[in-house]
Amino acid sequence: MSLKTRFSLVALALGAAFSATAADEVIVVTGDRFDSAPEQQLAVVNTIERVEIEQLNPKSVVDILERLPGVSVTRTGGTGQSASVSVRGANSDHVLVLVDGVRISSATLGSVSFSSLSPEQVQRIEVVKGPRASVWGSDAIGGVIQIFTRKLDQGQWFASAEVGSDAYRRLSAGAGVRHGDGRTSVTLSTEQSDGFDAKRDDETDDDGYDRITAGVSGEQTLNDRWQLNWAGQYSTGNYEYDRQFGGNEADFDNFYWSLGTQYQQGDYTSKVTVGQARDYNDNFRDGTPDHSIYQTRREQLSWSNQFLASDMLTLIGGVDYYTESVSGDYDKDERDVLGVFALARVDLDAWLLEAVVRYDDVEKIDAETSYNLSAAYRFGNGWRLSAGYGTAFKAPTFNDLYWPGSGNPGLSSETGKNTDLTLSYNRDGYNAYLSLFRNDVEDLIQWAPTGEQDENGWDIWKPANIAEAKLQGVELGVDFSTYGLDHQLAYTYLDAQDETKDEPLLGRSEHEFDYSAAYAWTQWDLRLDYHYQGKRKDKDDHFLAPYHQLDLSLGYAFADNWQVRLKANNLLDEEIVSNGNYFGPGAEWFLSVSYTQF
Repeated sequence: MSLKTRFSLVALALGAAFSATAADEVIVVTGDRFDSAPEQQLAVVNTIERVEIEQLNPKSVVDILERLPGVSVTRTGGTGQSASVSVRGANSDHVLVLVDGVRISSATLGSVSFSSLSPEQVQRIEVVKGPRASVWGSDAIGGVIQIFTRKLDQGQWFASAEVGSDAYRRLSAGAGVRHGDGRTSVTLSTEQSDGFDAKRDDETDDDGYDRITAGVSGEQTLNDRWQLNWAGQYSTGNYEYDRQFGGNEADFDNFYWSLGTQYQQGDYTSKVTVGQARDYNDNFRDGTPDHSIYQTRREQLSWSNQFLASDMLTLIGGVDYYTESVSGDYDKDERDVLGVFALARVDLDAWLLEAVVRYDDVEKIDAETSYNLSAAYRFGNGWRLSAGYGTAFKAPTFNDLYWPGSGNPGLSSETGKNTDLTLSYNRDGYNAYLSLFRNDVEDLIQWAPTGEQDENGWDIWKPANIAEAKLQGVELGVDFSTYGLDHQLAYTYLDAQDETKDEPLLGRSEHEFDYSAAYAWTQWDLRLDYHYQGKRKDKDDHFLAPYHQLDLSLGYAFADNWQVRLKANNLLDEEIVSNGNYFGPGAEWFLSVSYTQF
């Protein structure tokens, strides 16, 4: 079996799926909320499946995402430290992140705690490029990342142990059970590391971490029309970090759960899902009584419907409602968000057309109407050309609006306008696409002087909608096989400009390149991954040097269901720095043994 990333290029990038075999069934959910074949979607979607995640042997979810075209990662140290993800140059909080359909971003910062997510819990990841606010609402200016947790059936189970650099150790296990016409899987993982000195300062202590993650996922068929499904995950742990002022250690306890039902009769399908997510961090300095606690909670309800009106016409629509609340001394600590959307897709043989519109009412802020218009034309043998235009928005966070002493309740939402043109080819074992994109983002929130002064004569600064950015570039993905060797190639050129200051945006590289080659024979498999990160503007006129990262993964199945794997990261031992204030890891090694019964 080929072990490779699936670049499911659909609609705006129609085609180009990195698939294990031609017969494998690829299903995309995030594009329009329903299980659909890639060729029926109108969005650029990259998909990574469990089989490749195991070969990559990542230590964090961002290690997986960084391999995808158009996706950039900025780290503040190693695995246990915070990291941000950018899609096509958009801000990290301009990417909506879902786990099993549940929003998991912090309502105070707008960021996602990727360090609390364990790759052992992940079954697959879908990354949708471009604005999808018309389907999902706030935050989806640059795209949507949806993480699906592992699902095991009766008799399927796994257990794994691993050790590695910086006193890294991990144990994980999972099993599935059947109950009538349903199944439930339970997974558990625990890992810890002493870490390394992450920050460039006078403090030279190692910054380690530990985390425990437990997950459950299941479904139950009640009859030929009704089905129940459920999912949940709990992560708890601790991480150390270096900061000039305040704490140097933090505990986290994050969880989410969802419960849904699906009704299907003929060409009509309806889904109702309720869920909740909590993000909790307790920051402190070891040995002192001072603590800074940040906690946000989000209760969610969604109702989605699909009607296959004919072989040509598909109608999708629904309602989303969620309540966000925060703990702390905020002027306002709760708000409601209500969204309604409708989608129509027409398949006319050579042509595929789609229109989506959505209305969101964000309490105490404003209302936003988002839309997408897309069209694809199929021509020749395996060639497709598609184009689209869409709008999106990001609602201000509680910190932006109500942080004690510095919040600005008069803020409006940040907005984006995106254009995309993609040519793709999918035939004779070659999957390739070339995508041109542009995203104009306006009303960006930045700190600015208010023109007032405090009692000491100092200027008062508050967040304001004053900035603009232009994100444009080219994205290329190619997948092919020769003589049993599977190749993946991805390249992104990005021109990300701060239009207000007429200078490059911080933390963006003009050039990123990825190449991987995988080969399997008898009981062995070998994978080589190369990542090039171009120079990034760090601050003022300082640029971070470009770097090359070369990783190697070697697996050997020494008995039925048993496998040992050696993973070596950064074989060239380069200084990998994506944030100038922090060190990157040097060369690393990891050794794992696993038993899998499938």
